Amino acid sequence: MSFVDGILRTGLRLLPRSILWVVARKYVAGSTLEDAIAVIDRLRGEGYGTILDVLGEDVREPELAEAVLQGYVDALPALERSDPGCVISVKPTHLGLAIDPALCERLLRELCRAASGHGRFVRFEMEDASTVQDTLDVFLSVRRDYEALGCVIQSRLFRTEADVERLLDEVPGLNVRLVKGIYLEPAEIAWTEPADISARYLHIAKALLDGGAHVGLATHDAPMADRLRQALSERGLDRGPADQRRYEFQCLMGVQPAFAAAMREQGHQVRMYVPYGEDWHAYSLRRLERNPEIARHVLRSLFSRGG
Repeated sequence: MSFVDGILRTGLRLLPRSILWVVARKYVAGSTLEDAIAVIDRLRGEGYGTILDVLGEDVREPELAEAVLQGYVDALPALERSDPGCVISVKPTHLGLAIDPALCERLLRELCRAASGHGRFVRFEMEDASTVQDTLDVFLSVRRDYEALGCVIQSRLFRTEADVERLLDEVPGLNVRLVKGIYLEPAEIAWTEPADISARYLHIAKALLDGGAHVGLATHDAPMADRLRQALSERGLDRGPADQRRYEFQCLMGVQPAFAAAMREQGHQVRMYVPYGEDWHAYSLRRLERNPEIARHVLRSLFSRGG
């Protein structure tokens, strides 16, 4: 991180919440379920699939983890009316992984049980490297009983190739969301250069596709998308109805919408990630801090208003 970017990050944390919200509302549906449903309705009208995520992580009290579960369960009837195909996405530490993996597993089972009653698919997300082993252990245990459960894999980690081999071996009908990974991991356990991370992304994507998995290709990288489309075409996977293929592109709402629209117009299934909740402030800071160009724009807007 450059000195200038460090100053930018410090400045972002000093912004009033009202000013940060002006930018955050592009990337966050709002603070309530009603806000999220309104965005999902709009995205469905534009031809996108959707993913619902209740913002939050690193819960340290069992009662709070139980409340997170209840929040997801309460959302299921509303989603039934809005988007029957909407995927539920949940972070492990939001369900108490940092407290006790056994607690997290119990809550994930309860979420899958509730979601299955609505025909809903659940995505168990991935966080920083220190949580990966526990996350995969919980996923594999619950996945034995609930087929409509998927996981997330990060291309930047050295361990990922071995994890993919294990998942393909142990999970029939594996469904994976493939990401580069937003957590800045040390060079001892992860690739740190963008070119290396991208190369591993393409390599892992091919391994998953060749292994028979359904892959959510989470990217906003146009050159990467070109290489992925070539790999899909070489394997004959980009033929037939888009919603029946073994892949889809997945994008964050508000991030490079022209890219998502282009993928959709080219006939690919595109699913948009819709986060909402009271934790929007912390989430937005994390997103902006990882994108210095947007951070500069926000700070320039602040100073221009002050002048």
